[in-house]
Amino acid sequence: MKRRLSLILALTLAVMLFLTACSGETTTPAEDETPSTGEESSLKVGLVLAGGLGDRSFYDSAHEGVEKAKEDLGIEFKVYECRNDPSLYTDQVVQASEYADVVALVGHEFYDISQQIPLEFPDVYYIYVDNEIPGIDNLITISYMENEGSFLAGALAAMLTTETSIEGIDDAKVIGMVGGLDIPVIRNFYVGYEAGAKYIDPDVDVRVIYAGDFEDPAKGKEAATALYSGGADIIFHAAGKTGEGVFEAAEELGKYAIGVDTDQRYINPDHIVASMVKRVGQSIYDTIIKIQNDEIEEGEVIYYGLQEDGVGLGFGTDDMPQFATEEMKAKIEEIKEKIVSGEIKVPTAK
Repeated sequence: MKRRLSLILALTLAVMLFLTACSGETTTPAEDETPSTGEESSLKVGLVLAGGLGDRSFYDSAHEGVEKAKEDLGIEFKVYECRNDPSLYTDQVVQASEYADVVALVGHEFYDISQQIPLEFPDVYYIYVDNEIPGIDNLITISYMENEGSFLAGALAAMLTTETSIEGIDDAKVIGMVGGLDIPVIRNFYVGYEAGAKYIDPDVDVRVIYAGDFEDPAKGKEAATALYSGGADIIFHAAGKTGEGVFEAAEELGKYAIGVDTDQRYINPDHIVASMVKRVGQSIYDTIIKIQNDEIEEGEVIYYGLQEDGVGLGFGTDDMPQFATEEMKAKIEEIKEKIVSGEIKVPTAK
């Protein structure tokens, strides 16, 4: 454990022992109490977002993770939003480093910064999601197998695209995807999505448009409209807030969409058939616990795929209309098991 965190825990223990001696009482944790949780922790976490809150996707999922850590583990945290302004990236990470014991970096934009600033703050742990950078002692990177979750999304889209009993779906085998930027992590979504669709039906035509932005719903709507007009009736998005434009286009044109990162069905359950859930918040929460419990290896890379329940498909709540039949859901579960067992090898773009 880094010196700063060790000092905090030592002081906390000293105060607890002093109070116990004064009261003449001894305290023992409940049998079902998890060590290093609750009010005994005064760990400070800085959450630095390349974009900003309110995307109902990637950044909001990360925020849910530190909120959960505050509730369950008693941490304190601050959020630093860069709003996609490159001039703020370094400054916000430095500010977070001066405040926190643990800094979580969310956004591909921090790739270079994540390898520089940890060297300047050796007593701070850094969690960088969506990448693999081994070898820096106080940097933990988290890599998601979004291609595995996207494989399931592609399989579902291929099964639904000829389900003509659903209004707005024809018998043409065309599906689409809108990506935020043409970068490795988003291409990883696409290759998994395409492979999943082809697994169900090799004749399915899978088209993709990269909107060029993660924060512009207008660009997402424009890209989705082009795909829907070209024959797609279901579009998967991996575009952050830009994906909200995909949902708008689906509603206006009477078509359908698959959400991403969080279970987005609640946004428009009549046109969002499912979501490829990427549990960013859960992975940050899990890593904070590991840091508290001194269970982190220096320079560790942590992987989250189907086997770790780090990705998957969300179908919303039971009171929402279900487009995927029970047979389709059973097929998805069968595919998931085959991926976890290694029977199905999912391609990757990373």
